Amino acid sequence: MYALVVTDQPLVSAVMLGLGGGMRSFAPAVAFAVNGRRPLAGPGRFLAFAGGAGELIVDKLPQTPSRWSLQGVGGRVVISGAAGWGLDRWRGAGIAALAAVAAAYAGSHLRIAIHDEPLQLAAAVMEDTLSYGLVLAAVRGHAEGTRGGST
Repeated sequence: MYALVVTDQPLVSAVMLGLGGGMRSFAPAVAFAVNGRRPLAGPGRFLAFAGGAGELIVDKLPQTPSRWSLQGVGGRVVISGAAGWGLDRWRGAGIAALAAVAAAYAGSHLRIAIHDEPLQLAAAVMEDTLSYGLVLAAVRGHAEGTRGGST
């Protein structure tokens, strides 16, 4: 599955992290934690897992604020930017942050356009899947590319 994505370039990985992070703010942190990448290696990774799991649940609740609230968009930009920084310093941070804003915008408009509750839930689950697929492929593929193809 991951072999289909070309992610050995840090900036491509940064875009993928930002897109995934724009849909689910904790997704880039979870991807780093799953792959044992610093700073989310060791016991700190459980904070990323807890945040990611909580977000997956809270996102489905009707009282959850818009991702365009200061907290919503801010968390997406900061976490995605930090993940991009881990791949290619300032360029990676900037690209990941911009991609996060673009994905948050697109995802928000998609969810607003759907008025049927069961379809909204289905769209949210599809967004979860796409988000985590992107970030896991980005971090794993980049790690493989930087270590000569071995994991």
